[in-house]
Amino acid sequence: MDLPTAWNLDDKSTFLSINSSGLRVNYEGLGESDDDIGAIRANHPIPQQCNLFYYEVDIINEGKNKIIGIGFCEKTVNLNKRMPGWENGSWGYHGDDGKFFSCSGYGSPYGPSFSTGDTIGCCLNFKSNIVFYTKNGINLGIAFRNLEGTLYPCVGLGSQGGSVEVNFGSKKFKYAEATSEDIDDELLKEKWIDAFNMYINTTNIYVLEDLENSLKIKQDTTLKFRGKFNFTMGSYENATSDLTKLLDIEPNSKFALRYRAEAYYLMEKYKESLNDVNKLLKIETNDEWASKLLAKIIEKNWSRHR
Repeated sequence: MDLPTAWNLDDKSTFLSINSSGLRVNYEGLGESDDDIGAIRANHPIPQQCNLFYYEVDIINEGKNKIIGIGFCEKTVNLNKRMPGWENGSWGYHGDDGKFFSCSGYGSPYGPSFSTGDTIGCCLNFKSNIVFYTKNGINLGIAFRNLEGTLYPCVGLGSQGGSVEVNFGSKKFKYAEATSEDIDDELLKEKWIDAFNMYINTTNIYVLEDLENSLKIKQDTTLKFRGKFNFTMGSYENATSDLTKLLDIEPNSKFALRYRAEAYYLMEKYKESLNDVNKLLKIETNDEWASKLLAKIIEKNWSRHR
């Protein structure tokens, strides 16, 4: 099974060049209009057998107008004069306005804009059929549902001086490091990052025993790791299952209640999320995280009943 490992020199716009590593893309056009925009596809499609595929793009230089798009597309999509997301079979998150484009020239508000120095991650979860992005290690939420088809990572550029560099897994992902911050034990933190890179972009269907044996950790810690990993990668059903098992062992685990509450919220199961939030507030009445999620749940319920 071939995974994307670099950009395809023979599958790009003439406005783009690639360095010798095959990872950095530079914009060579004038950047004066949409006619000067160009995109590029990866050297291989994303195999759906890998279940999860994640890659990151470092914004080396945003260019004059911050015209950068990061996403995925089908093989037949035109790469000339088109940004990711502008055509059928193409989807992309754009840096100049923070919008997500889904097979259309009209985008929807999604996340913040991005620029020089930022790292944007894109995760395609073929188990949950969702896509989400990250910015500097922060999950921006679900951008797209009903994922299907044979898809390639792609980026588009349209600004003078624009330059980006991709990480398809040849080095540790920033998202892995950022999501390890709530792990106090330094050894466990290292194991979390190792586990993240071990199971992402592979065909492994990790089971509890595999993770427990490979990381040499106890079952309750394994449940934490796997529950957190599933949550981190958008597999919310699996996350709630693992976190429920953890709560059977540790009924007052704030870790499990927090992640399960957030997972239920993202699954739009607001009643279940509220139950976990209330449990957290009983354990610690001044829990700032729980209070913030409670406010979000109330806002969602209010919006639904207006």
